[in-house]
Amino acid sequence: MIIVDRLLQYTNSKVRSGQEEIFGYFHRVVKETDLNRRIMSKKMIISADEHEVRIAVLEGDSVVELYFGRRGKQSLVGNIYSGRVQNVLPGLNAAFIDIGEEKNAFLYMDEVFVPPELMDDSGPVPQQIHKVLKPGQTVIVQVIKDPIKSKGPRLTTFISIPGRFLVLMPYSSGIGVSRKLDNKERERLREIAHKIRPREGGIIVRTAAKGVDDSTLKRDLKYLTGLWSKIKRKIGKVRGPEKIFQELDLLSRVLRDTYSDDFETIITDSKDIKNKAVNFLRKVDPVAIRKVEIYRGEDPLFEKYNVDQAIELALKRRVDLQSGGYLIIDHTEALTAIDVNTGRFVGRRNLEDTILRTNLEAAEEIVRQIRLRDIGGMIIIDFIDMERPENRDKVMVTFTENLKKDQTKTQVVELSRLGLIEMTSKNVSEGIVGTRCKKCPCCGGFGHVLSEGTMLLRVEREIKKIARSRPHEAFLFRMNSAVAARVIGPGGSNLRR
Repeated sequence: MIIVDRLLQYTNSKVRSGQEEIFGYFHRVVKETDLNRRIMSKKMIISADEHEVRIAVLEGDSVVELYFGRRGKQSLVGNIYSGRVQNVLPGLNAAFIDIGEEKNAFLYMDEVFVPPELMDDSGPVPQQIHKVLKPGQTVIVQVIKDPIKSKGPRLTTFISIPGRFLVLMPYSSGIGVSRKLDNKERERLREIAHKIRPREGGIIVRTAAKGVDDSTLKRDLKYLTGLWSKIKRKIGKVRGPEKIFQELDLLSRVLRDTYSDDFETIITDSKDIKNKAVNFLRKVDPVAIRKVEIYRGEDPLFEKYNVDQAIELALKRRVDLQSGGYLIIDHTEALTAIDVNTGRFVGRRNLEDTILRTNLEAAEEIVRQIRLRDIGGMIIIDFIDMERPENRDKVMVTFTENLKKDQTKTQVVELSRLGLIEMTSKNVSEGIVGTRCKKCPCCGGFGHVLSEGTMLLRVEREIKKIARSRPHEAFLFRMNSAVAARVIGPGGSNLRR
């Protein structure tokens, strides 16, 4: 089950591995719960030019997810490689793997599949990487995280081949079902999974399989096992570091992993994108083709649906709430901290009621921001302290229910008495801030500048230092106008000192 859980975390990520050929269309069993999900309309907005493809998912009028793809620069996540071990690091229990890309990739022992021949009744599975991998050894790996700054890609040897509804795990025998589904549906899908499981390998049933019949799941599995057979044949032919399997491009990946039958429309301003979307959906879900539209309005597509504004707000530190409260979102190397504040919201009853209403609104908005900004890793949320345990429970329920909308695998620790929620979100990219921003060259990413008062003291010391070391009648200094006004003083009083 450890292998199943690890793969489930990976394959539920926002950006998933893919394949070049597409699986057959499906029949969905419509249930009452499906009808309820359609109350809030969903749209997919796709804008493309010669430089970039941008995709936004809207729930109602709110932008909840963003995807960006630069032309000529595709994510490595999901690609399968024949790699060569370059260096084994016992101290880190990891290894550097040459996969033929610009940077060597990194493989932790936790992500190493131990062959059956190394397992016997004489002892536990080797936990030290130097007992499993040797320099020069060939190893089949899959990218689970793109290179970030100076770091190379992250790898796993637990290969997973995702389809629309299932994920094939060639090196596992387990069966897993998405935890995003209710217990009754999970049991139904688990029974089907046991009936159709392949002779070799395990499967994970994805959230998208909700309401899908067994014949559709069989077709999905048949495609995946056929694809794995092709990959295995290629593995037997390659020598040295080489790409074996290329995952889908951004458009196809988002359509496969994000689109569902509760989407009202798919709108694009590009004929090329429309054709690609139609060709993809023709093989995946022919009924959905009628939902693909070309935008013919005068205003830019992203401006029409306020997506450009949402992108700008997603890059800001402060997020205002409708009640008058606000969130502060800070990113560090170790974690992301989100602070909830009442701001100008004072409520109409009492302090506890004001705090509860602010926290409930914040709980919904925080989940939206996590999805919108693609925030991953450890996240600490500081809600406003509440005295009543039942109010803390209300906030926790609201937060976790909204979190079910996120496809990314998350783990949440209960709300503490101090109002803190600790959670982890497993993503495979740097998020919107990491991919679209760089460190400020002035402050070096510190995020602050010295105040005028502090600069005044620093400038005065520097002037005195220069005057002592270089005796001249006059000096010319250039500085910020606000600082210069403080240096000069009212009516030039400081200059006469």
